[in-house]
Amino acid sequence: MIRLGAAIREHRLAKGWKQAELGTAVALSHTAISHFEKGSHVPRRDVTRRIDDVLGARGRIWTLRDELDDDPGAKWNQRLLRYESRAVRIRQAGGVIPALLQNPEYERAIIEKNNPFFGGDVEDKLKYRARRHAILKRPDPPQFSALISEAALYSLIGSRSIMRNQLTDLIASSQEPGIEVRIAPFEGNADLLQVFGGFTIMDLPGGKTVVYAASGLRGLLIAKPEEVAGYIGIYDQLQARALDVEASRVLIRKVVREMYGA
Repeated sequence: MIRLGAAIREHRLAKGWKQAELGTAVALSHTAISHFEKGSHVPRRDVTRRIDDVLGARGRIWTLRDELDDDPGAKWNQRLLRYESRAVRIRQAGGVIPALLQNPEYERAIIEKNNPFFGGDVEDKLKYRARRHAILKRPDPPQFSALISEAALYSLIGSRSIMRNQLTDLIASSQEPGIEVRIAPFEGNADLLQVFGGFTIMDLPGGKTVVYAASGLRGLLIAKPEEVAGYIGIYDQLQARALDVEASRVLIRKVVREMYGA
């Protein structure tokens, strides 16, 4: 967001405009432009197109916005889907329930919570997620392993009933062949996920491995072997300190019972 805001400011100043002049040109208030430049708000995709056009940024501002976007049409989202679809093994570590294991209620709640910030069409995003879910339901699904921070079990998304159903479904998913769910407990270096953010390691046919890393709001796809090796090392450290599969189920059931009702 900071880089996007700085780019808008840079191109506005190069044109010799005040914030109010840019606002008038794109049918917004100068306050909205100020929020964009400070990085406290992200302009909608259509607004970003207009800003890029009137400032003559030649796609630079649009590209920075696209990198932040959770819209299905964002280039990094499309690349992520292609890699996930090809993967023979997926290892994911993060502070929320993995997207591939989210049930429809939880998924809708988390998208609707973030949509006022990102903009876009909720239904389009749900359709995109459905395409990703299909990866684990095909006849030859990849092996899927998830390391989930214990904090994700307590982070209320939507409502208590939504959380209860999602965690119950998470237990059921963990019992399916080829799917492993393990919890990184508070006392087991789960805080590493706060430092490095969530990430997904995807092993592709032919031996290549790529990583999708959440860096703030921006999705990064990493292919350099030395960087990929670094993420694999972090994953291995987290896995070594995580609860085993059955102990993870016991903890999830305990949280469901104590936090969200039996």
